[in-house]
Amino acid sequence: MFLYAQRGAEHCELSPGEALVVVHVPVRVTEEGPMPDANLRYRIGAFRGRETKLLVLPGQSEATLTFRIPQERFQPPEPLTLEAYAKSKEGKERTLWTARYEVGWQETALRSKPFLVLSKD
Repeated sequence: MFLYAQRGAEHCELSPGEALVVVHVPVRVTEEGPMPDANLRYRIGAFRGRETKLLVLPGQSEATLTFRIPQERFQPPEPLTLEAYAKSKEGKERTLWTARYEVGWQETALRSKPFLVLSKD
């Protein structure tokens, strides 16, 4: 069993070219058994972003989940779901961490307001 617990506040920033919104979520990794290969994905509104690999060094207990989302997808108020998951050799998925936010723009700064935090087995 694997569990990622959020260990601090998430934060958002614009990429240098301002084409992407980068969301960072610090997590603590608690492990039982061998570490599975983990993937990250997001959904904003009806748009599902590409999946990426999460790189955590063996024996490391902290990581930062980083999601890069096209800025044009942030049309307030859009629900944003972030997820870290693992796939078994049989192709079954297991959610390691997930959170849901309502995102939007406030003046010229991006604001991220927690909406609902979920954790699944």
